[in-house]
Amino acid sequence: MFSRIPRLLVRPSANLNHNLSRRLANANVNVNLSGDVSRVVVKVVVPHGLPRPSTSVSRLYSSTTTTPSTGKRPVDAKVEDLSELYASAKDEFEIAVEETSKNTIYARDDRETAREEFEKFRLAYEEAVVGSSEEEGLEIRRRVGQRLREMENAMEALSQADNEEH
Repeated sequence: MFSRIPRLLVRPSANLNHNLSRRLANANVNVNLSGDVSRVVVKVVVPHGLPRPSTSVSRLYSSTTTTPSTGKRPVDAKVEDLSELYASAKDEFEIAVEETSKNTIYARDDRETAREEFEKFRLAYEEAVVGSSEEEGLEIRRRVGQRLREMENAMEALSQADNEEH
């Protein structure tokens, strides 16, 4: 993230007297960055008693749409939610595989829990793709689709173990 942030150089104006220019050059510079960086604002903290610069330094960085509360693009929030559901489904799948390989009494229940978590992930993925613009839907498919396909294949293999048990 930080590699995308442009380097900013704050130089005092040439029309300021030399002493003031030197003091401003040594002034503290605070950069406030939060979430998806869409705008970089530099605030020059001037030592007490010196006049404040007449202009603020502001630079437009990108034109992506962000949500006001989180600073993230809506598609990023959807992908993050899907990633959390995927992680949960994957954890349950791994538990189910372990219990199935050990042939424990919990194996069947763990496989069912893994299927339920996978189904939550699959439904959320479909809702995210259908409920988004075409561009966002394509990005969701690109970023999450492969994980869904891998999980589907893994769940099919796990279902075969369930069928062999009966």
